[in-house]
Amino acid sequence: MKNQILQILITGDPNGLKILKLDNWDGQMFIIPRNNLKEIKDRTEINQPAVYFLFGSDENSTKENVYIGESESFYNRLENHDVNKDFWNLAIVFTGLLDRAHVKYLENKSTILAKETNRYEVLNLVQPQENSLSEFKKLSTDDFFEKIKYLLNVFGYSLFQSAEESVKDVKTYTLKVENILAKGKLLDNGDFVVFKDSHARIRETEAFIGGFAYAARRQFLNEGKFIKSDEVSYIFAEDIIFKSPSAAAATICGRSVNGWTAWKDQNGNTLDENVRK
Repeated sequence: MKNQILQILITGDPNGLKILKLDNWDGQMFIIPRNNLKEIKDRTEINQPAVYFLFGSDENSTKENVYIGESESFYNRLENHDVNKDFWNLAIVFTGLLDRAHVKYLENKSTILAKETNRYEVLNLVQPQENSLSEFKKLSTDDFFEKIKYLLNVFGYSLFQSAEESVKDVKTYTLKVENILAKGKLLDNGDFVVFKDSHARIRETEAFIGGFAYAARRQFLNEGKFIKSDEVSYIFAEDIIFKSPSAAAATICGRSVNGWTAWKDQNGNTLDENVRK
């Protein structure tokens, strides 16, 4: 798949609407910034069945958000989401020689795998039902899904790539604050994964209260991802992926921290020294 050539049509603004194809593939990928949505309303493809992904961020979430859907006429559905969903700023749509059964199957498979890899906060409240396909249809649709995974990853959306597959630097980094120790690794998109059994300091500085990491700690406690270990620390009940090394460090330390200098390898070299210099 790596040898396939991307054909890209950029409509004017390089940061605006993009339409992409792979050689020897009957599908198309639309990258649609929310403020460019009207630019596709006259294209014939908008009336085709499609699976789509809405991406956005939430300052109170440790991860980027995604909503996964399907539609027999994707432009109308995106228009509806433009009115009813606030979080998203980018839609990525896949269409081609697909029918309703194909896109419902793709929606179901995408949602399951996205939740399993746990790289994004999946905002679908209800898991889409699995749509049964004939053996032939399933093979062709699974191949279409592999193209979706590949293209999303090429453009930096590691929705279906696990943390283990996405490690940028093989080194394990540690962060120490007082007697608290945490370990993790940098991922290829700039995210940082903190490993299970790491510790976070319970004490918080006054300036820390009310910010992003402050909210994240409360969320982790409510979800059981943070468990009180002793009077001074929480323990990570599972691996947790953060948007940046600094977001991870602040959440661990209970204060604002530059994660690029706080995380160090076994030789004492900082993440900044190893990766950015």
